Amino acid sequence: MHYKKPVFWVSIVAAVVVAAVSLSLVVSKHLEAKPEKLSNQGAELNSISESLSGIPEGAYHTEYNRVKIEFLSDMMGFKSEKDFEATDSETVAYIDSTLRTSQTPAEEDDLNNNYTNQYTIKLSNELGGYSCRLYYDTLYDKAYIVKDGGLYETGLDFARYIDSFLENTSITFNIDETDASALFKEYGWRLDYQINAIKSKLNDINVLSEFNPNAFYFAYNNELSKDIGLDMSGFSNTADIEVEIYRIHESMPQEFYPLKNSRGVVVKNREKIIGAFISAGRHSTFNACSLKGNSFEKVTGQTLYEWLGDMIKADSTEERLSKLEPEQVIAEYFTALDNKEAKTAGYCISKITLLENLTSNMLNEELFNEGVGLPLTNVDIGAKSSFDNLKSAKLLKVELIDEIDENAKIYRVTVNLQYNKEWSIGNGRQFWDCRMVYESPQTGWKIVGFGHG
Repeated sequence: MHYKKPVFWVSIVAAVVVAAVSLSLVVSKHLEAKPEKLSNQGAELNSISESLSGIPEGAYHTEYNRVKIEFLSDMMGFKSEKDFEATDSETVAYIDSTLRTSQTPAEEDDLNNNYTNQYTIKLSNELGGYSCRLYYDTLYDKAYIVKDGGLYETGLDFARYIDSFLENTSITFNIDETDASALFKEYGWRLDYQINAIKSKLNDINVLSEFNPNAFYFAYNNELSKDIGLDMSGFSNTADIEVEIYRIHESMPQEFYPLKNSRGVVVKNREKIIGAFISAGRHSTFNACSLKGNSFEKVTGQTLYEWLGDMIKADSTEERLSKLEPEQVIAEYFTALDNKEAKTAGYCISKITLLENLTSNMLNEELFNEGVGLPLTNVDIGAKSSFDNLKSAKLLKVELIDEIDENAKIYRVTVNLQYNKEWSIGNGRQFWDCRMVYESPQTGWKIVGFGHG
C-alpha cells in the first residue's frame, strides 16, 4: 500500500477481514466433512472477495491462486488444447477482477450458435472456488459473462485474452520488468505474456534476390522497426539472434478490422533490442504495423512494388524470366511443377504473393513458415514439401480474358492436374483464372495467383 487510509476506513476494513477469517475457518471445517459442497462454499468466498474489492488498491486483488479455462464449443480452429490452467498471481487477479466488475446487464436470446465460442472460467484456492461461463460472439463482436444467475456484458479484449490461452499454451508470465515490456508500454501497448522465444539467423536483408523466407520476412518488418528508430540491417548475416514473441492485450489498429489479435515481436542481438514490430501473424504477413501503429506504406512512403523494385537485385534466373511474356511465364510455371522443380516454380510467383503467404495457416508460436507454398500443388497443411501430393501438372491452353491495365492481366488456363489425394482440388482437366502482374523491371511478369471468376 502506498497511501494513507483514514482511521474510519481502517476500522471498516479490519471488521471485514475479521469476518473473512472467521468464515474461512467455518468453511475449512465444512470442507473436511463435506468436500462435495465446494461450489456453494466458493460462492461464499466470492462474496467476501467482492466486499474487499471496494478497497482502493494499486493492483488487482484476489483471494484465489489458480484459474482454469475450459473450451466448451466444438470448433477448435487453431486451438491446441481444450483447457488451460495457470497459477500466475497477476493473471489470476486480473481475470477475477474482470469477472467481478462485469456488472452491465445484457439481454441475448440465442448464445448457442456456431459463431459464439463458449468457455468455463474456474477460480479456486485451497478452500474452494467459483466459476463463470463466458460467451464470445466472434461474428458480431460481443462478449458476455454468465454469473449469479444473470447475463452481463464484458469486454472483447478480455474475451480474446481468455481465448488466447487455448492456443498459446507454452507461456512465460512475469514479463512486466523486461525491456520488451518497457518498450511496448512506451508506445501504449501492454504485453500479456511471452508466447515463445526463438534462436534464429538473420540473413541478408540489405539486398534481396531469390525468394528466401528469412530475408524477405525480416527485410519487410525492418521497415516497421525503423519507425521507432531501430534498424536490423547492420546485423545482416548474423548467425545468432534471439526473437521473442509476445501477446499484445490491445487490438490491432482499426485499419486492420476485422482482424484483432496481435503479437509483439522483438529481435535481439546479445540481449540488445535491434528490431521490434507488431505482427498478427496468420494469415498474411502484411497484417503488421509499427509500434506507432503505422502501416508499411505509411512508414516507407512506398508501395510494396516500389520498395521491391529498390531492394531486389536479379540473379541469372530472374534476368532470364524477366524477359518473358506473361503466357511464357505461365508455361514455365507448369513445366516446373510437372518436373518437381520448386526453385524454378518459385521464381514464377510474385514476390509479394510469396511474402504475404509466409504466415498462412501458422501457429502463433511461430514467426513465419520456412517453406514456400506453391499454388495448385494441393498439399495438406503441414506438408514437408510442395510436391508431397502433386503427381503431374500439364498445361493445355492459355488465353487472355481481361487486361486490367498495362501491368495487370488475367488469363484463362486449361490444365490437367493429378494428385495422390484430392484435398481441395480434384484430379483431371480443369480451368483456372491466372492473375498476372508486372512486378518490376528486374523481375518482369509474375503469377499473383489462381482462382475462379
